[in-house]
Amino acid sequence: MSAGRPVARLRVATVNVRELLDDGRALRRVLEAAAADVVCVQEAPVHPLAAHRLGDLAAAAGLWVTAAGRPGAGTAVLTAARVDVRAADVLRLPTPRWRHRRPVRARGAAEVVVRVPLGAGWSLPVRVTSVHLGLDAAEREAQADVLLARGGERPRVPAVLAGDLNEGPDGPVRTRLATVLADAAQVAGATAATFPARAPRSRLDVVLADRRLGVATAGTADVPTAVAAAATDHLAVVADLLVPGA
Repeated sequence: MSAGRPVARLRVATVNVRELLDDGRALRRVLEAAAADVVCVQEAPVHPLAAHRLGDLAAAAGLWVTAAGRPGAGTAVLTAARVDVRAADVLRLPTPRWRHRRPVRARGAAEVVVRVPLGAGWSLPVRVTSVHLGLDAAEREAQADVLLARGGERPRVPAVLAGDLNEGPDGPVRTRLATVLADAAQVAGATAATFPARAPRSRLDVVLADRRLGVATAGTADVPTAVAAAATDHLAVVADLLVPGA
């Protein structure tokens, strides 16, 4: 960012909600503690009889479901009222149907283009994408191909990729993404593990940000360990990003 250029703060959070099978009140506390402008969700329910539960959770936490749907395969984006949503979409990511004679979970992404207030105007628009990559390394590589190509379609719009990447910081896809996106937690010096929530050992959940954006703070949501573990099996990650004015 150019020195002296006004910036707006955009708070992005990501959390894998494990099909909303855990303590809903605890998860609401996590979302309220995160106090994010944009929340990237993974493993939201997709069954027609359960999909409404994400809307119930969002409403309870003062958020809107902005991007969700079956093509996103359980990924979704929630937004706060102060965010100006310019676009929203969900998409499928390449996924093998079978692996070792077992069906494979479908993978997708949900994304929004948003801007936040800055004085009398607005920040630059930012494209925020919620992702949940596959368990197989080759599968993750193919999914990263799609995500990186999609980012190249709108090069003037800074991108944020947030979610459960199913890969540690030294993994090949994480290394590849790091060539174009900065790991907010690394920039902020807050690289705590995020999975499993009760006794974290792996840092699978990240906020990756375009280098045109600054990072003010990053870390896990500030709730007691017992609350975080009751809410879901991943810790929520929160990053305050600095977005230049339009």
